[in-house]
Amino acid sequence: MERLAHCNKRLHRGLLMLGREGGQTSLADVYLWSGKNTPLVEPGSFYDRFAKVRPELLRDEDFGHWYVEGKGRPSVPPSRVAGAYVMALREGCSDREAEQRMRYDLRWKWALNLGLDDHGCDHTTICLFRGRLLAHEEEGKLFKELVKRAAAAGLLPKRALQVMDSSPMLGAAAVQDTYQLLRTALHKLVKAHEKDLPTELRPRLKRYLKTGKPDIDWEDARARKQELNQLVRDAELALRELSKETEGPTAQASRELLERVAHQDVEPDGEGGVKIRKGVAPDRVISTVDPEMRHGRKSSAGRWDGSKKHLSVEPETELITAVEVTPANAPDGPVALELLNQQAEAGLAPAEVVADLQYAAGELRAQAEALGEGTTIVTKAAAVANTGYLSKLEFHVDLEACTVICPAGEVARFPRFRPGHSTEAVFAAATCAACPLMSECVQKPGKGRTINIHPHEDQLQAAREERARPDFAELMRKRPTVERKQAHWNRRGGARSRYFGQEKTRLQALWSAAVVNVERLMVLGGALTALTVPQRQPA
Repeated sequence: MERLAHCNKRLHRGLLMLGREGGQTSLADVYLWSGKNTPLVEPGSFYDRFAKVRPELLRDEDFGHWYVEGKGRPSVPPSRVAGAYVMALREGCSDREAEQRMRYDLRWKWALNLGLDDHGCDHTTICLFRGRLLAHEEEGKLFKELVKRAAAAGLLPKRALQVMDSSPMLGAAAVQDTYQLLRTALHKLVKAHEKDLPTELRPRLKRYLKTGKPDIDWEDARARKQELNQLVRDAELALRELSKETEGPTAQASRELLERVAHQDVEPDGEGGVKIRKGVAPDRVISTVDPEMRHGRKSSAGRWDGSKKHLSVEPETELITAVEVTPANAPDGPVALELLNQQAEAGLAPAEVVADLQYAAGELRAQAEALGEGTTIVTKAAAVANTGYLSKLEFHVDLEACTVICPAGEVARFPRFRPGHSTEAVFAAATCAACPLMSECVQKPGKGRTINIHPHEDQLQAAREERARPDFAELMRKRPTVERKQAHWNRRGGARSRYFGQEKTRLQALWSAAVVNVERLMVLGGALTALTVPQRQPA
């Protein structure tokens, strides 16, 4: 509610009532648009198809709750602004460029039902439209509506197979080194206290009232170390001495940021000072401009900076059915449950989900099966670490009999298996000592082999058994579908965030995914027309 009130205060320059798109066309427009031999917009093009479906896909009434009724000046029709944002994402335009396209590009005018003398809307109106979406927590409005309509129209069968994966989404802010992080974080906090900065601290902290690199010899290791130690000492001083009681939301956020970066990259040097730590701190903040950006890796060599976008795709129609955005360092597996919950909201409950090894955890499989009508996650079995000794896979674990049989035929028992609880089976030391396979099996002489029973051992066994299914190879061949869809998504605004912060990045990802679905529905032939038939409520 606080965010909504702030948005209303910012966006209402006087009272606004809902502006509706008119259906009247001038005679000049009719004459120019209706050329039979030389049409101004290619029939069947994206612009032509979007012009036909947009009035029902994006309706002014869907945004009516944003505005007051019966008084005030009319707003720019929100359906038109939404259409402009869709077009901007599709063509990689900034808000300013989108404004220019609405003024001068006949294809845009046709798609958005603009007269030749209609300039559409100002670029700031598109920005404010996104602010409204966030304030009303409707950033997924178009995407979720498309998925619901596709499911209701039968294009997406309820129990249809889904394919899940993740891909990088680069951040909009520059990555900063330790010196920049400390200095800019100090600047934010000291600047927030500029009016009440204690007199005794001003001589020492006034250098942080301005931004910019300090004037030192950066090639001199000693000078760099002195600067690092001063930054850390000043950060500790500012956090300790600047009053918390007088801080507003901006200052509080600045304090939390400085607390995060003050010591994440440094460690004691043994001489009373600090030095740069080797390695990367867990969950390291990499930018004070966008503190939610993180380092992400798909492999040891492939690093990116920003966020990670997750998607689920129905491989037959190639429609994206669920989208989520997380920090770049977040694991893939847990996000699968959020994607499944999104699908449930649209009336979908996939019987199976095909994914890579990031989704192979036994706990995730158990949670997916417990959702709604149950979902089985199909992945390749996780590799077992090669220790040079017989692996656990060489042993037969019987969860019903609570026994483990080793390759030599010896049996060890374990307590009754309960999902969610770990246990272990221990072979007697004397039994192992007499075994001809001891040197290949037992790491510590004089002790028996121990086999750990995973809390979700039943799920891990099921995952290994699925590899014997006759259709397993065919299911794995479905996975390239999601790779193609990621490439399509990247071309329509999914590759790089235009904004700072996870919230705005997620909005962009959801709307660019909606653009991808709109284009795909157009390719499916008549599907989009069927989806945009008005869904009237019964009288």
